Amino acid sequence: MEALRSLALARRALRLGGAILKKERLPFSITFILTHRCNFRCDYCDIPDAAGDEMTTAEWKRAIDELADRGLGRASFSGGEALLRPDAIEIIGHARRRGLTTSLNSNAWLAGERMAELASVLDMLVVSLDGPEQVHDLVRRRRGSYARVIAVLDAARAHKLSTATITVLSPANLDVIDEVLSLARQHRFWAYFQPAYEDCFDHARGLDPALGPQIFADLSRRLQTARADGFPVGASPGYLERLGRGPTFGDCTTCHAGRYFGSVMPDGQMVPCHLSSRSRQDWPNGRVLGFGRAFDELPSPGVGPGCAISPYQESDLIFGLDVRAVAAAVHRLAGA
Repeated sequence: MEALRSLALARRALRLGGAILKKERLPFSITFILTHRCNFRCDYCDIPDAAGDEMTTAEWKRAIDELADRGLGRASFSGGEALLRPDAIEIIGHARRRGLTTSLNSNAWLAGERMAELASVLDMLVVSLDGPEQVHDLVRRRRGSYARVIAVLDAARAHKLSTATITVLSPANLDVIDEVLSLARQHRFWAYFQPAYEDCFDHARGLDPALGPQIFADLSRRLQTARADGFPVGASPGYLERLGRGPTFGDCTTCHAGRYFGSVMPDGQMVPCHLSSRSRQDWPNGRVLGFGRAFDELPSPGVGPGCAISPYQESDLIFGLDVRAVAAAVHRLAGA
């Protein structure tokens, strides 16, 4: 079965290469945001406020099928907290059976009790980690959440599942980087860092105002040094260089979002990235148009100074054929 998945992915990668050479759109990497609901209310996140209409199990499977037929190779699942949906693992498993590389972003609260199931359908589990126990539990507003994160990371590794964490940096946890990197080395996960935005759906609102240019320059240098010293920093060199230029991280008009990657929102709306979702009201909806056509009709993210969301930046670099980003992605996927 794994050999067949590898062959299917290789074929999709070749199809992607052809699309890039011809400058044609192809939905190779899609994030399926299964729900905006969440069992946490973190200080920096307003996603639960957007909770509303959600597609059914059958509709999510149709989205996966239609996009897989168009060249989808990587399916990422997220929320909110995706595991609040009882059918989340069924939906992820459907993507896995289509031969796709799969990942899940989770706060880990519900993941431990379903680890065996998750390990059977995932290539990577990504967990939110805001710092050491005192900081993490404070930001998450939930005592015991840090302990569950560590337990889930260890359980995932015991099931031979690749793991990573994302630390969203705000004024509350700017000093936790070294501690998170030490945890990453100890528990063998990839560590990502990215700054907090004022509004999770509105790039125009900007970053947390406490995060200025000097903070980004220092953060970039620290992570580049840690990476050179062998710490499991998930970010590629290209992302770290862009991070150091913050609060301007590139150019939205040249981003590959909407060309080779994008997101499906809980109600079926398709957007280049979640940060652009409030920039207009008429994003195409796959429920209405079909998901392949919805991707074809995606406008660009619009005008802006790039974003600091690490998965988007890494995707942009990979589809821009940045050799270092491609090599880092292969290294991460191999679990090295």
